[in-house]
Amino acid sequence: LFFLTSIIPVVVASIVWTFLLNKFGPVNTTLRFLGLDFLALDWFGNSRTAIFALCWIIIWREIGFSMLIFLAELDKVEVDAYEAALIDGASEFQMMRYISFPYLKGVAKMYTVTMTIYVLNNLFGVVLVSTHGGPGFATTVMEYFIYFLSFRAGKVGLGTAVAVLLFLITMVLVFIYMRAFSRKKGEAVF
Repeated sequence: LFFLTSIIPVVVASIVWTFLLNKFGPVNTTLRFLGLDFLALDWFGNSRTAIFALCWIIIWREIGFSMLIFLAELDKVEVDAYEAALIDGASEFQMMRYISFPYLKGVAKMYTVTMTIYVLNNLFGVVLVSTHGGPGFATTVMEYFIYFLSFRAGKVGLGTAVAVLLFLITMVLVFIYMRAFSRKKGEAVF
């Protein structure tokens, strides 16, 4: 059930959430009905809230994938470790801190890299369908800017230069990440 959000196409998720968060959409109508008028905003029409609405679409869509990989990693934890901790009198918080979190360290590193690449390189569909980079330029991400330069403004060369810049930024961030998380020479990052 939770993974269903990940298999819904980006365009469909963007259209649905654009409808739901519309100024007169179901979310704002419900908020007004409950007397929470101060929360009923034009989520995509306000430059201060549009980026948060886009972030919500991405978080909602990716929550199933992240749950799946973290739960799969937690499944590898030996039950004996938890039983020994219970016998030693460890609390739930201590078991999470000293048993669960260390097991999740590798997958958290991998997930960080994956989501960094995703956020830098896969937001075009969400932005195109939801806001077209607006209001103003509040939600113009590099991918949309590349599209705008290349196909709307007719500056293909400049669009290509920005695409190369995006590639270089992504590679530099991944390289920095790999250097920061590989502690010993020859140690695997994940």
